Order: sequence, then structure tokens, then C-alpha cells
Amino acid sequence: MSERKFEIEKFNGRNNFGLWSIKMRALLTTQGLAKALDGEDELPIIMKASKMVELMEKAKSTILLNFSDEVLIEITEEKDAATL
Repeated sequence: MSERKFEIEKFNGRNNFGLWSIKMRALLTTQGLAKALDGEDELPIIMKASKMVELMEKAKSTILLNFSDEVLIEITEEKDAATL
């Protein structure tokens, strides 16, 4: 089975954030990363720490890659996917 690649327009501060966030959540869902948006405290207790870190890092990276450079420079201090 081939993996489909989905791309969304990067959020640049001028496009609609509401629509972008809906698309971003859908993208994370297709990649199995949407649980990271609920925050680390909401992840299943039985999830291994290494898997939890991997999930959070993948989600954060996916979100960061979908911001324009202008926005990215403003949010470099954010620590996790849920905050982003």
C-alpha cells in the first residue's frame, strides 16, 4: 500500500488560521500524530516513554514545517505540539 502525501498551505499570518488549523489537525490525524495535540498529560498511561517522545517530536516537527518563515521566527520558544 502506498503512502499518500498531503500538503497544506503554510500558515503565514495572513491566511485564515481557523482553516489552517483544521487542515493541520487532519494532516496529523492521517499521520497518526493527532493525540499529541491533546498534550503529553493526555496520552495513554500505557504508552512507553520513548514512543511518547517520538509521537510528540514528530507532531511538533510536522506543525513547524507548515509555518512560513515569518511566523516560525515568532514561535521558536514553543516547546510542544499542543502549544503550537
